[in-house]
Amino acid sequence: MVKEDIKKMSKEEEHFYNLNKQLIERKRKELDAKRAEQKKAELKTQHWMRCPKCGHQMEEVNHMGIMVDRCTDCSGMYFDKGELELLLQVKPEGFLEGLKEEFFM
Repeated sequence: MVKEDIKKMSKEEEHFYNLNKQLIERKRKELDAKRAEQKKAELKTQHWMRCPKCGHQMEEVNHMGIMVDRCTDCSGMYFDKGELELLLQVKPEGFLEGLKEEFFM
C-alpha cells in the first residue's frame, strides 16, 4: 500500500507539474504578445507622420480630392496604399499638371 501511495503521489506531482508548465508557457506567450503590441505602438508613436527620407514632420495635403503625405522640409510626397492608383485614374496629364501647379508654382 505504501508503494501504491508513492506511485500515486508521483503521478499526481507529475500531473501538477505539467499543469504548471502549461500555465507558465501560456502566460509567457501572452506577455510576449503584449510586449510586441507595446513595441509596435511605441514605434508608431516615434515614426508617425515622419518623413522616411529626412525624418521631419509630414503634413497631409489635399491633391485632387485625395489626401497625400508631404514632408514639411524636403517636400517629398508619400502615398498610402491605394492613393497613387486613385490619382492615376485621373488623366495622367492632369495628375502631373496638378502636381506641378501645387508643388512647383
